[in-house]
Amino acid sequence: MRQKLFVAALLLITGLYAWGLGWIAVGFSRAGGVIGWGLALGVGILLVLTVWVTWREVLFGMRAGRLSRQYAPAAVAGGSDVRAEFEAARSAIENQSEQERDWRSWFRLALAYDALRDRRNARRCVRRAIDLHRRS
Repeated sequence: MRQKLFVAALLLITGLYAWGLGWIAVGFSRAGGVIGWGLALGVGILLVLTVWVTWREVLFGMRAGRLSRQYAPAAVAGGSDVRAEFEAARSAIENQSEQERDWRSWFRLALAYDALRDRRNARRCVRRAIDLHRRS
């Protein structure tokens, strides 16, 4: 529950930021001239990027949360050995054919990457799991 409140607070702050950017863009456009309109266009592009990135990250979080609620972890490796779990998850994906791979194996690999503090690869694997879950 605390995480949901934190996300709501961040969305509120982002909304206020976007509202402020909108007013700044309006102010620049009212100033007129080439420079005013150029600055208004630049701030407008920044506004659109802010909304797009925020929307994309919120959707990613919601979809990843949905997968985590549906995921039932397989007890293959010992729970305390993070490296062994990573190797087991990676070899499970490597040993499966493309048709046999499902979203659970990619989500397991993402959790293993996350336990190793490799966030970039963990997010990449979660995105792959989300894509496979949508197809199934």
